[in-house]
Amino acid sequence: MRDTDTQTTRPEYTRQLEAIVESSTDAILVKDTEGRYQFANEAAASFLDREVDDMLGRTDRELFGAEVARELRDRERRVLDDETTATFEEALPVDDGERVFETTCSPYYDSSGDLAGTVSICRDVTEREVRERTLKDQRDELATLDRINEVAQEVVRTLIGEPSREEIERAVCDRLVETELYKTAWVGEPDPADEKMTELVGAGLNDAVHSLVEIIDVSEESAGPAARAYHGGEPQVIDDVGNDETLPAEMQAGLLDLGYNSGIVVPIRYGDTTYGLLGVGTERQSAFSQREVDAFDVLGEVIGFAIGAVKHRRLALSDTVVELTFRLTDRDSFYVAASEQLDCTVRLEGMTAGPAGRLLFYDAVSGTDPDAIFEFAEDWDGVENVRLVSEHGDEALFEFTMSGSSLVLTLSEHGAKTKAATSENGEGTVVAELPSDADVRSVVERVRAKYPGVELAAKRETERDLQTAREFRRDLDQRLTDAQRTALRASYFAGYYEWPRDSTAEEVAEALGISSPTFHQHIRKAQQELLAAFFDRNGDRP
Repeated sequence: MRDTDTQTTRPEYTRQLEAIVESSTDAILVKDTEGRYQFANEAAASFLDREVDDMLGRTDRELFGAEVARELRDRERRVLDDETTATFEEALPVDDGERVFETTCSPYYDSSGDLAGTVSICRDVTEREVRERTLKDQRDELATLDRINEVAQEVVRTLIGEPSREEIERAVCDRLVETELYKTAWVGEPDPADEKMTELVGAGLNDAVHSLVEIIDVSEESAGPAARAYHGGEPQVIDDVGNDETLPAEMQAGLLDLGYNSGIVVPIRYGDTTYGLLGVGTERQSAFSQREVDAFDVLGEVIGFAIGAVKHRRLALSDTVVELTFRLTDRDSFYVAASEQLDCTVRLEGMTAGPAGRLLFYDAVSGTDPDAIFEFAEDWDGVENVRLVSEHGDEALFEFTMSGSSLVLTLSEHGAKTKAATSENGEGTVVAELPSDADVRSVVERVRAKYPGVELAAKRETERDLQTAREFRRDLDQRLTDAQRTALRASYFAGYYEWPRDSTAEEVAEALGISSPTFHQHIRKAQQELLAAFFDRNGDRP
């Protein structure tokens, strides 16, 4: 008990209470039992972008609308009915969006002890909520990226089991839908004849979705996301189906009826060839972050790589092949133009991957001076570097570093192996092999679509001259001299090819009783014969 002389008088107590309320950084609100505001401090008015006088005597419905008011009133009724204190989070609309409050709501009573309404103390936790929401979004995004990456890894793992193209595509669609992040996933390939989607596989498809996908137009004249993805080589996102003006009206209405709000279309490509499209749909709006788009882009490349591997494996294991001979007179071809303008013959010796997506072509050129090749290539788009490798009489071997597309590359990406390629007198000839069960018509149509100047000059089915492992070893053994074979075996068993080396060249030479230069001569020739036997056997040298 305090001494009455020191007790605060009621007016002074009231002033102190008012000072505390007005200086509080938390919003303090008082409502009657009907939900009308009886009091609001300055902090409350400031948070809600309103004046105090504008709030008094009004209800939440008048201030915030029916939907928000219904939620607020339900909570307050529970407080009034139970006559207990409750703490909860609530979001209120303001001019620049919404604010989130942690609110403690209690009943209050009049001087007679009757229930008079509620008093609420509201702490602004918007920044905390934003941080927590951001962290949750980041966690969700990382989980999504992990799932997409798992799908990509599974595609690579499936190659061990020698799957078909359809099995790869179906597995991708199944795994994406199984994540429950996406409602539908499909893979389709445009028909070269009418550029509509065909050969469709997918997961979560019904007849209505199937019909919508089949009317997708991927012609260059189309402005739709599928056409942009197919020709542009980059994923295209539909953030809001209802407001995407590039979607045809029939497609837009159909997707909305089926409950789709956003989607992504991803090109499935390998090198310079696009095999088809991967489409994914979801009920969520704006569902695809940039990192998710990037992950889908990588997934499209992985699927394309897998399809390319399947095509090449089919050719490698095929006893019977279809041999196609293409003829081209297109002056936009570097080799065709060079053969005409320099009056020379160009013969492809081999090709391999170079740095940064470039290709290295090794071509034998006869009938012209090497300097003329350097001058001709200097201003030619797509030829990034030229190097003279060797000269033998009238013939010179060049290494060309090329960027962009080529007929040989396109054939390779469609599973064909180039056997020979020559250009002479302004005309090029390319002979390629496809597995006997390949869709030859589709490959030819795609080549013609990409290179209008190319003609199919001949087509025939032939048996491949396959070599067994025993025949390969016998052939290699016949290529090597006794000295080369001895040097090769000794250097192998002595660990000369280990890293770091177990034995030096000098040590192996000493063991063989020969000089170091002689050892290097034998081993270099043996390695050359070994590589020649391998690449000739695998058809890497036309």
